[in-house]
Amino acid sequence: MSDNNHQKQMQYGFSHMQWMQNFYTQGMFSDIDLIILKKRYHTHKSILYSASPYFRAKLDQNMDIRELKICDDGIRKESVDKVFEFLYKGTLEMTIEQVANILKLAEILQLDDLKKNCYSFLKTECRDNQRVSQKTEDIDKYLLYNFSKITSHEKYLNLSVENVKQMLSSDDLQESSEAQVFKGLSKWNKYDWNNRKKDLYSLMKYIRLPLCDVSFLLEEVRSLCCESDSESPFSIVLDALRWHQMPEKRSSLSLMNAKCRNIHKKVLIFGGSHRDISGIIDIYNPITNSWSELSHTAIKITQFSSVILKKKIFIFGGRDTNGNVTNEVYSIRLLTRKLNKLEAMKCKRSASTAAVVSDRIFVIGGFGASNSVEEYDYVKNSWKKVAPMNDSRYNHTSVVYKEDIYVFGGYTGSSRLNSVETFSTKTNRWKTLRPMKTATSSLSAVVVDDYIYCVGGRDGSSYLSNVERYDPLSDTWTSMSDSLVKDFGLKAVCFNGKIICFGGENSRAVQEYDPAYDQWKIIGAMPKHRSHYNALIF
Repeated sequence: MSDNNHQKQMQYGFSHMQWMQNFYTQGMFSDIDLIILKKRYHTHKSILYSASPYFRAKLDQNMDIRELKICDDGIRKESVDKVFEFLYKGTLEMTIEQVANILKLAEILQLDDLKKNCYSFLKTECRDNQRVSQKTEDIDKYLLYNFSKITSHEKYLNLSVENVKQMLSSDDLQESSEAQVFKGLSKWNKYDWNNRKKDLYSLMKYIRLPLCDVSFLLEEVRSLCCESDSESPFSIVLDALRWHQMPEKRSSLSLMNAKCRNIHKKVLIFGGSHRDISGIIDIYNPITNSWSELSHTAIKITQFSSVILKKKIFIFGGRDTNGNVTNEVYSIRLLTRKLNKLEAMKCKRSASTAAVVSDRIFVIGGFGASNSVEEYDYVKNSWKKVAPMNDSRYNHTSVVYKEDIYVFGGYTGSSRLNSVETFSTKTNRWKTLRPMKTATSSLSAVVVDDYIYCVGGRDGSSYLSNVERYDPLSDTWTSMSDSLVKDFGLKAVCFNGKIICFGGENSRAVQEYDPAYDQWKIIGAMPKHRSHYNALIF
């Protein structure tokens, strides 16, 4: 094709895009209204259908639809205007103050091209500016709250040293342990080591090294320092070792920051086997080791599963006031405590588990549901079945590790299980793994760094205090020190590299486990006796 012909085709395309912009701005030939923030936007099905799978699904259900209401939770009007500018123009001009809200709406509407545009803009801003403006609070929060997800991505690896300092110094940086924070710093340094090794010392000052165990300091941290041309980083490592081994010297170690991160994180405790407490939500503060009551809700269902997503609690199934297994689904908005009933699941189930992977919600197994697994689309408020587990089970436990779901133990109705399987959300397939050493149900599991710890449960004849550690990389199990309480129907969470375990059927004890030293200690008690309840960090 000649350059002249190519230029004519380009002009022809631009002309048509200009006409489409005119149709939108003047409301000409509109065949569907989008209702967002109580305002009508006169749009065109052909544009929407070609833009995203979200609109394709809606239109495939009913091509005669004349209006469509869009979830507008937290959306700003200027973001909506920018989205339509992109849909009808193909390009978009935005500022750093706008990009976070545009990206949020693009995710809701599944506008992949717009999301790529936003990420490209963000990457350019992070690379070209020495420091992102103080006005970019939303972007800062995105990076802080998704630290573990972004450390392998270019937008993180191309951050300026000032941006990295800003992240590492924040108390709100979200990571399972300080060791993982250091690994994120190591990735950034090694991405351009020749130019960045000079920054290692200044950045290591922001790592809370006293929160790392001695073996990690001697192996991982010392190894990176050995690659540096300077001896300065070693001084920080030595101070961290002194912190651990010489407590009387801590007041003189000025560079050592032992303050916990995630200072605003709390644990929600709610639900259980008893209806009189199933609707009461208690809050545990790990920093102060204190309790408070959040609210009483109208929930009377017991033995349900739940997750937190988009500042809402989602509640799945359980047993109603008559003891019947239900497929009902509810959401509770954390800010307003407003309770909404949502589209019911396809299967009735209780004693199931639920998991969130990249904003996708999965509900797994449960009494009455055999081995079935369902996926919930919170934007469309709809359900679909995905691949079933290999084993039927309820009163099991599950965790998410690197975007895969791992399921442990449970009960078949006649026997306890030691079986373990993992679900790939990318391939929609289940894989059987090496079984646990003990067959158990009503146990709890939690991820700490690159290990999964399974705690307590019931083997049929007795209550358990045993702890098994699973290594997903080698598919192996290791027995750890027993917890201090034998119990089942308990829950555990990870906070700053340690496990906090809450009592179950027989105990209200709150225990803390330090994986670095394989040690347990009692740190308090729950205000209410619960069993088979839910514990969620928010």
